[in-house]
Amino acid sequence: AGGVTTMMWTTMMRRTGARAAARRRGAATGLATARGLARFRGPPQASLTVAQRRVQEDILRTRTTGLNGPFGPWLANAELAQAAQTLGRIARYETSLSPRESELVILATAQHHRSGTEWDIHVREARRVGLEEPFIATIAGGGTIESPPREAALHKFARQVLETSSASDDAYDAMVREFSETHAVETVAIIGYYGLVAQTLNVFQIPSPHNVDGG
Repeated sequence: AGGVTTMMWTTMMRRTGARAAARRRGAATGLATARGLARFRGPPQASLTVAQRRVQEDILRTRTTGLNGPFGPWLANAELAQAAQTLGRIARYETSLSPRESELVILATAQHHRSGTEWDIHVREARRVGLEEPFIATIAGGGTIESPPREAALHKFARQVLETSSASDDAYDAMVREFSETHAVETVAIIGYYGLVAQTLNVFQIPSPHNVDGG
């Protein structure tokens, strides 16, 4: 009995050590990496209601990524999925921020929430729309963009909203001076939406579509 107990204890400690090592690796990069097998990708196709199928068709028609990312889990509630994906479309494509500026805010949000999947998806898009590598590296490392003034103001404002759920007078005034009050409202909305995305990806352990089965 003693030998079995010792073996069980050793196995448990090894597993605990492995999990701790994985957490340390995630902390070192600042991002949590989802496992290859998601906890929940959404309701089975055979069980979808008419409302869920209608939302799914809308997502498949309007999203280049299909049901990848948070959309599968959101389908558990058709009304939530529809509202979330509508907000997402506006936050991603219909604000006053340029695509490059939007991706800067999205990457800051992914880094804050330690969402490796959100980061992996959007760092590619950020590069495609021209966000420079020094900015990407600064955000990945948890640093602060110091210049030029426009990017510095946007990043400082976004970081304060993420870290404090508010913004100092200095950060807010710089944001409005370099952009506008409308831009400030839209930036808060982008952060809120992509925070929901990050938390969905993290909780349900949705892997990046770019990193499944080694791909």
